[in-house]
Amino acid sequence: MLFSSNTVELLSCTMTGSNDTSSVTGTSKSKCVCDPENEEPTGSQLLEDHEARVLVDEWRLHKFQSPIELSHDNAIDHDHFDPLVFHGHWDKIGEATFENTGKTAVIRFQRNEAPYLIGGPLHEDIYLFEQLHFHWSDDDNGGCEHIFEGKAYSMEAHAVHYNKKYKSFEEAADKHDGLAVVGFFLEATDNDDNPCFKKLTAAVQNIIKVNTKTTIASDCLTWIKEEAQCKGYYTYQGSLTTEPYLESVTWILFKTPIHVSRQQVAHFRELKSTPCEKVKITNNVRPIQSPPPNKKINILYARSHRKSDD
Repeated sequence: MLFSSNTVELLSCTMTGSNDTSSVTGTSKSKCVCDPENEEPTGSQLLEDHEARVLVDEWRLHKFQSPIELSHDNAIDHDHFDPLVFHGHWDKIGEATFENTGKTAVIRFQRNEAPYLIGGPLHEDIYLFEQLHFHWSDDDNGGCEHIFEGKAYSMEAHAVHYNKKYKSFEEAADKHDGLAVVGFFLEATDNDDNPCFKKLTAAVQNIIKVNTKTTIASDCLTWIKEEAQCKGYYTYQGSLTTEPYLESVTWILFKTPIHVSRQQVAHFRELKSTPCEKVKITNNVRPIQSPPPNKKINILYARSHRKSDD
């Protein structure tokens, strides 16, 4: 998951670990070849009763690093959430931009009212859409961050939202209930292009250079609509997958991959990560993180009972 572009970057030209609590093993290094002398800085607690109700405030205090490996056998079935509802994510309102940040490709909306999430593990809190970005690698077999049932997919998309009760994404970012990120897997196949995803793969070819931006259709997220309306998802309390790895994220992950073509994924690997254009963004995936030996991640498998708004 990408932190706000206005604050901490996903990968800097030089990124090294440290011994403080924000440093986590497995972070990758990406050295800038443009100018080596002038590098840019860069559990939940469950009430074990017959209703299996979740004490959400306490659940959110049991935090872990992300991403993680998901397994249905290790998840706790939970049927007591209200439906998770998406509002405005695929509306034809305003306009959207698609930007190459040098670390990933990011979609943002320019609207009077941002799309928002409500329900599910978020309950009555409203979470406003901040941006959607992508993770990928140098091949089609390991471009996702989370792993489901031992399988890695070609890409992973993160729709980042922040709790409306805070004034901004930046203010919400370190709060225990500050962020909600919805994750979608993308699987590359040899079949035809995904027609709904074509809007993005056409646009991504216009942002090859770092820090370039293009305008795209405001309904550019229709490719996630079907999966976002499915009845089951996994949720757990985790962290940002980029520095400073703040443990403030309610993760919501849909297990069924969205199919795209191999060529559609390949277009993302052409994005440049440096002004000299000598380096491409070929891997922006954080490795799987393991919880401390004395802690167990409580992953909930939640079922919704009505579709999200159209």
